[in-house]
Amino acid sequence: MPQPPDPETSDSEAPATNEGIPPWEAVGRASGMLDPENEQGLSNADQAALRRIDPDTPVTPTLWKVLFDLDQDEAPDDFDQTTWEQRWATLLMGMAHCAGLHDYDVPLGQALAEAGWSETRFVRLLEADDETLPVLLRRMAQYLASKQQPANWDDVRQLLFVQSGEAAEDVRLRIARPYYRTLHAQEQDD
Repeated sequence: MPQPPDPETSDSEAPATNEGIPPWEAVGRASGMLDPENEQGLSNADQAALRRIDPDTPVTPTLWKVLFDLDQDEAPDDFDQTTWEQRWATLLMGMAHCAGLHDYDVPLGQALAEAGWSETRFVRLLEADDETLPVLLRRMAQYLASKQQPANWDDVRQLLFVQSGEAAEDVRLRIARPYYRTLHAQEQDD
């Protein structure tokens, strides 16, 4: 099982389900279900169905299967059910593209910088609204998969689920810091 997130970067302001496992832990479990090394995980057909998900209309039996297995089928009180399902669909779509590449110890920003994701694309990702974000996350996931770059997909979950207010700004800053720290370190090495 992957390591849990650092308490310093914990998402106490992110939505949690009313009961059951917390969403950050669900990300780790989803990663295990998608891991190609896990014989008990999702079938290749189910993983392909997740990769093909359209976040606007995420109706697929595989999505429901995973949400029920992760105990994430019911939105918390402060979340609209449809939005909850669409955001989980987007997250699982990205994770399916990056099957076996979830690592709580590699912040998303660091992963993107190490993979060579351009600063322009990075800024667009962090500034994206809820309509544009799923499109950019699909591209990002495909890019990370092509580079075989591990990343903390809980950072992606937070970016998706916490999109307004100070909490959203905190999430973006937690993603940006390691990106720019890694870029700076790469420039110093050149």
